[in-house]
Amino acid sequence: MRKYFLLSAAALLAATSANATTDYAEVTAKATIEVAGTFECDDMDWGTIVVKQGNSDIEIDGEIPIQEFVSSYDDLISVSGKSYTCCTASDGNTLWDEEIDINDFVLTNSSGDTMSASAYGAVGDQCGSGRGIISSTLRIPAEVKAGEYTGSFTVTYTY
Repeated sequence: MRKYFLLSAAALLAATSANATTDYAEVTAKATIEVAGTFECDDMDWGTIVVKQGNSDIEIDGEIPIQEFVSSYDDLISVSGKSYTCCTASDGNTLWDEEIDINDFVLTNSSGDTMSASAYGAVGDQCGSGRGIISSTLRIPAEVKAGEYTGSFTVTYTY
């Protein structure tokens, strides 16, 4: 009986191995690398902005001359800076409408208070010498706290 059991087990193992199949696949892997150069931009400086105590929300948009905002908001007394920065791109292109990619960013003071801003490419050459312009929108929150607010953002230019 034991002899038949061993023969049956051996036959079963042999049959299982004989009926096994193996599948395979070839996979193509790909990576595209781009090496980014650098270009130069001036600091973006809205200057000194004076607001009334207990101010409401104020939004300064670079598409409109800054001094127009002083008359647009009752709580805005003065703005001394500019809402754009000038950049020198490696190809000298100043028409950056479709080519600049910039995310919103946050400015923070030494007490941890924040305000938000965004930047975007602008058409034109306010800077001269073939330099591109990046305009901005600054959002001053209601009842903003006094202080120097700073932040940074990354500009990506594809050409």
